[in-house]
Amino acid sequence: MDFEFDDTRLLDYTDAELIGYLHTLPSLEPSAVWLLSSKYLAKRYRAEDFDDAVQSLVFASQLRISVPRIRRMICNKRFSYCIMDVIPGQTLEVAWPDLGWVASLRLAFQLRQIVGRLRTAKSVSSGSLMTGQCRSYYLDDLFGLPPRASSQQMNAFLNFWANLRHPRYEVIKTPAEHAICQKPIFSSSGPFVFTHHDLAPRNIILDGKGKLWLIDWDLAGFYPAFFEHAGMHNFIEAGWSTFALWRWKVFAWIAGGFYRTECRWLKVIRSRITLWQVARRFNIKANGGRKRGKVV
Repeated sequence: MDFEFDDTRLLDYTDAELIGYLHTLPSLEPSAVWLLSSKYLAKRYRAEDFDDAVQSLVFASQLRISVPRIRRMICNKRFSYCIMDVIPGQTLEVAWPDLGWVASLRLAFQLRQIVGRLRTAKSVSSGSLMTGQCRSYYLDDLFGLPPRASSQQMNAFLNFWANLRHPRYEVIKTPAEHAICQKPIFSSSGPFVFTHHDLAPRNIILDGKGKLWLIDWDLAGFYPAFFEHAGMHNFIEAGWSTFALWRWKVFAWIAGGFYRTECRWLKVIRSRITLWQVARRFNIKANGGRKRGKVV
């Protein structure tokens, strides 16, 4: 395709021209992101995820969080595209190994203020802003949670997986045994807070003035406060020294709060969900619940 992108004509191009141009470009990591120019990038979303992602960006901006500004949207049946500003600077994934303690602590308290502003937004129901879907990787078994799940439903989900020994024991349980959690670990009844949910180093940009910008709001929504801290460890520390890893642990504690026990359980839950996606089937049937996707 003979096409040269011009920043000044962003709003003049047709949707077909822009999508066609994207197909000629190499994608960045993740694979659904393209660099249009030094000023703009484009990100592709599944149509069913698009409204939630866009609304999260808009809502975060209203809370005075530094996020990329959306310049144009392209929507169609299967995929939608969001064209937004490129944020100049380095991700913390790149910058972190070379930072010292003083700089790390300064950034930790800056992010603490950001997370605090996010948490001023509360909800009695969980999930994304538009559809209420829970896209958390800690809640991603085959059946999931219903849209806008309550704290009771959230606790029941987490407690099931925290108490699960092996799916074979679920088969022989009586309905009464399915209805009662013998060892409830999660019992929060407070409101959910607005959460980015993926504050890994790759999604935090440090600009030239020392300011932090948050990108990739695809998983954002209302969740328990400890989900934010847990999400800060959702990455592989490639090439980081022991010193860098310890600094990040302190950084996450200052910025997201100290939730060591909850985060340990979320790690266990995620590993069990990975192993036994359908383990909750019998519990759902015994309690007359509805399932996400097809009936198993």
